[in-house]
Amino acid sequence: MSKHDFAAVGPYAKGDDVYVVVETPSGSRTKYAWNPDARTFQAKTVLPLGLTFPYDFGFIPGTRADDGDPLDALVLADAPLAVGTLVECRVLGAFCVKQSDPGKDQLVRNDRLVVVPKFSIRGAEWRSLSDIGDALTDEICAFFRNYVERQGRKFEELATVQHAAAMELVKGAER
Repeated sequence: MSKHDFAAVGPYAKGDDVYVVVETPSGSRTKYAWNPDARTFQAKTVLPLGLTFPYDFGFIPGTRADDGDPLDALVLADAPLAVGTLVECRVLGAFCVKQSDPGKDQLVRNDRLVVVPKFSIRGAEWRSLSDIGDALTDEICAFFRNYVERQGRKFEELATVQHAAAMELVKGAER
């Protein structure tokens, strides 16, 4: 396995935990993305002034979602994690969403897992989205909607699911 062959890591850590590769750290205005052809992370876009990623954003290695990319994950970490960090996480749930690509009207599934690092202090007791509360769940969904719609794309929330259904999303996206 080469230094940056994240797909070879696979989606699962120990037990029911998953691995997440952090692409964009919490607090960043710059959205980074893994470029498998260049085998590095590259700056993809910059958020408007005043808008930052509220949490670390990344992907589950060894998966492929309906949009053709690895399954997305939002990491509720105690502090920002570095770009490229591989972190073992508990899956709390997921937002099942559809969104359009830039310049297109067709909506494509682009689900996002919500996870907490296994070593978390703040989220040590969290096991599902219901554990983080409605206010934080609503804030996360509002960020996703705002992020997509500010780019002129369409966004549709289909459902918010808890741990078991989110793990089925991972299983269904395995390569």
